[in-house]
Amino acid sequence: MTDSHRSQLQVVRLPDRRGVQVIGEVDLSTRDIWQRALESATAAAEAPARLDLSQLAFIDARGAAMLVEAARHQPDTAPLMLTRPPAVLCRMLTLLYPAAAVNIVIEEVEVS
Repeated sequence: MTDSHRSQLQVVRLPDRRGVQVIGEVDLSTRDIWQRALESATAAAEAPARLDLSQLAFIDARGAAMLVEAARHQPDTAPLMLTRPPAVLCRMLTLLYPAAAVNIVIEEVEVS
């Protein structure tokens, strides 16, 4: 099997609020970009951070763990808001991380 598939991840700052839109795939090859996206979205902790994940095509288990870690560093008054995350990510969060243990609010879920 050749390594002809190279994952891509694009991060776009949301124009009207604190946060970013994530487009593409989160895996080993895009982990550094994902980390910077999480840091950018959560940089100022006084307001909720928003991640628009409506264009997220794939996220691996480590990417989900990084998301949870970023959420744990958010104050209770400023949760990490996920807009339209893929259903598979919601399932991973439910199975691997109890909802009470993380500071994540899911606004809309993508139907898979």
